[in-house]
Amino acid sequence: MTQNLLRIPANLNLKRLGLICFLVVALAFLGLVSLRKVGAAGEEKTLRLRSLEIVDAAGVARMRLGAPVPDPATDGKSSPRRSPMAGIQLNDAKGNEIGALGMLDDGSTTLCFDTHTAEATCMYVLPSGERGFSVTDDHGKDRAVLKLDADKSVSVSLNDEQGKPRAVIRLTKVEHRRFD
Repeated sequence: MTQNLLRIPANLNLKRLGLICFLVVALAFLGLVSLRKVGAAGEEKTLRLRSLEIVDAAGVARMRLGAPVPDPATDGKSSPRRSPMAGIQLNDAKGNEIGALGMLDDGSTTLCFDTHTAEATCMYVLPSGERGFSVTDDHGKDRAVLKLDADKSVSVSLNDEQGKPRAVIRLTKVEHRRFD
């Protein structure tokens, strides 16, 4: 008789445990189904940020996407931009800016790559309509510039080590006249 009394509570506990497990699994299933329906409803989610940093294993920001991005830094020293810039900043392993693609608040757009001492190459479009491409030496002097001015004239300038033009080719806008 003691065996039957002990056996009944044991069966009762197993049934309760089975019921509890069933309820937990059923609730988890219902939760997953309801979450899936919310995602499938076509609701688009927007992630709104002022900036996003991609860091390397050492924690150095190697790429920044921001509005605005920080001013460029070289060896820990920051240099102000002529205008705040929204865009992408590329940094080397020491955190020095080595390139950027951006839209400046003054209306300019730029794509530049840098050495450790100066801009190396830069493509730009200015609000005036001027646009161009420059190649700069390690001292920050423009050595070659290809430019389309706002007046539609085109020039190529090759400069000496002081940045002074030594050879310039300029094509001005030509007025076409019809002679009838």
